[in-house]
Amino acid sequence: MAIFYDSGNAKNSDFNPSLIYKLNPNSQWANHSYNHYVLQHISKTGEFNERAQARNEMLIAERKMKFWERHPSFDESEAKYYRKKYYRY
Repeated sequence: MAIFYDSGNAKNSDFNPSLIYKLNPNSQWANHSYNHYVLQHISKTGEFNERAQARNEMLIAERKMKFWERHPSFDESEAKYYRKKYYRY
């Protein structure tokens, strides 16, 4: 059971890495940041299996946030603006 992230091998997907530079790193970061926030809540309040799954997925969310932070166009204040605008967090 995956809440947000599948723990499978991403190398087997149809994702094209050249598309990364066409994405907005700030909105992508905001999305993963919100997912991390929700997963934190689940890891504290969910049932036993949900808490374990949420903790595993929090690591994936953190990894993805760090990835977008390394993008040349990333701006933390703009990313937080997107998070507040779209997720009210």
